[in-house]
Amino acid sequence: MTYCFIQAIERGQASTYGSMLTSMRAAIRNTGNGVGLGGGVVSSLLTMLISGGSLGGLRQEPQLTANEPFDVYMKPFSL
Repeated sequence: MTYCFIQAIERGQASTYGSMLTSMRAAIRNTGNGVGLGGGVVSSLLTMLISGGSLGGLRQEPQLTANEPFDVYMKPFSL
């Protein structure tokens, strides 16, 4: 999950909270397809970690909680 978060930030796909979550979800889905990680032992390890440690089993889902409602696609993301 942290890897996908960092990728969203580095690729400039986190202008809003919604775009960050969408980018993270896409990265998680793409790891199952072997997209974007380059192949090899490191990508296999990352795929296992991101997919929940199993082959085709559990999947992680990035979520956001807040103390008040807001439009995630309008509010700019900031660290």
